[in-house]
Amino acid sequence: MNLSDEQILELHELLDRLVENNLSSDQKKKLEKLLAESDNARKIYVSFMDMHASLCHYAKESLSDIDNDGDNQRGRKIIELFLPWIPLAAVLLFGTYIFLSYKPFSVIPVESDLLATDISMDDQPVYVSEEKEALAVLTKAVGLLWDEDADEKFDVGDSIYFNAWKMKKGIAQVEFMQGATVIFEGSVDAEFKSSNGAILHSGKMRAHVPKVALGFSVDLPRGKVIDLGTDFGIHTHVDGSAEIFVYRGKVRYQGLDITGQEVTCELKGGEALYLDSGGAASFLDMPSGSYLGSTDLAIRSMEQAQRRKSAWVQLSKKLSTDPQTLLYYAFENHDSWTRILRDETQKRGGSGNGAVIGCKWTEGRWPGKGALQFSQNNDRVCLNVPTPLTSLTMCAWVKVERMQKPVAPIMFSRPHLPGAIGWSINRNGQLVLAINAPSGLEKYSSPVALTQDRMGKWMHLATSFDATEKWVNHFVNGRSFSREKIGFADQISLRKGLLGHTQAFRGYNPNVALDGSIDEFAIFNCAWSEEQIRELYEIGAPIEVDFELEVSLP
Repeated sequence: MNLSDEQILELHELLDRLVENNLSSDQKKKLEKLLAESDNARKIYVSFMDMHASLCHYAKESLSDIDNDGDNQRGRKIIELFLPWIPLAAVLLFGTYIFLSYKPFSVIPVESDLLATDISMDDQPVYVSEEKEALAVLTKAVGLLWDEDADEKFDVGDSIYFNAWKMKKGIAQVEFMQGATVIFEGSVDAEFKSSNGAILHSGKMRAHVPKVALGFSVDLPRGKVIDLGTDFGIHTHVDGSAEIFVYRGKVRYQGLDITGQEVTCELKGGEALYLDSGGAASFLDMPSGSYLGSTDLAIRSMEQAQRRKSAWVQLSKKLSTDPQTLLYYAFENHDSWTRILRDETQKRGGSGNGAVIGCKWTEGRWPGKGALQFSQNNDRVCLNVPTPLTSLTMCAWVKVERMQKPVAPIMFSRPHLPGAIGWSINRNGQLVLAINAPSGLEKYSSPVALTQDRMGKWMHLATSFDATEKWVNHFVNGRSFSREKIGFADQISLRKGLLGHTQAFRGYNPNVALDGSIDEFAIFNCAWSEEQIRELYEIGAPIEVDFELEVSLP
């Protein structure tokens, strides 16, 4: 059977997925059918696998540890001896793959001590998703400061359920699940009652309600504002009085005054209503100023991001030229198609540059910032620091999307070497530094750092190692998180390292990649203090640390 151009393209896509270990059961059946029915497909398969084997060989040869020409000569002779057999090996490999695909699935035991955890793989996952339906999501914030009495404090991206909302100052944009968008300003005491309604005890808000969210309502101390397709603002005072301003469309207010009399009023664009503390209503002139809307918030968010980025750029330049910086990936100013992660220090003639394999470029911890996303099993960045170190500090901005694997790897080095490390987050959520020490594997674990509320959010992680003072320190978001005395480990090796992917002892590779993203990674040749690491966090944080915002009310 001759293949059409469309079938050839489909075959190549299936073969790509096969070698990437990313072939679904339906795709596997489709590939088997093509190979069974077409001699041309089988020829393409053998040629493809031959090329894949050659490329794998070339990559391994380029990153190998061979130290002298004699070893290189022997390696080439071995390759030349086996090269003619690669196509046959590819056919046998695929035959084995087809055969095994019909076997019941079994778990291969992980032999690596470097990846061993303190909990059984049969245990239930640490993170169990709750089947609760969110009412709204916090999507933007500028200068947001929570009230001291707030039971819940939300970060951008957090889902909001039946929660109280108590902010002291700042601006926050909340998007309700049925489509309404609300901007809170200044000091606000509110509650979320449904996916299309809120309660405003005190404070200022503006709501934009598209037609799909018709009926959005806001409860006030003595009544309720019901949307009829509008853009409106409300300011509720602590004494129970309130003002309602309609910019476009219509709203209906209905409530009771202090005597129990019903108060009903319909307002259209350009009209305003005042409600005194007793619930009596009277019309107002529209104020000359206006409540902040989504556009205003976007502009202020952009200005804030630019200020933060400007400060970070200065720090980044300082790090790239600091003599203590051994390797520094800023993840900035890379084209979306590039496969080289640039070492900003440019030491050792650029040999610190990383090779990006599989990962995709994505947005980092603020708009316009770059990062790498790790999602497939083979995703990784290959790097190499050839000199062993007796002290070092590693820092990274990491976002873990899910914790369904034995570990969330950050940095692993060649495991058989003395001082090889595995820097990761284990299934318990602890930050772990594992070291191949003279006495065997030594592990230094922090308390639980990756809690459920930090999943899917950027975290600044740092670990320092000091063989002279005999301390390992873990830091989370700029703060010292744990400090542990070193046993017998006397050096760290970062030869042939992988960023965002595991390596394991005894030649067994469990092929575990980070399920998340990395934005900025640095290695320093000494143990940094908490003050130095806190500076990295505060300047590079994706949120404003101490941002004073003046809020003007109409």
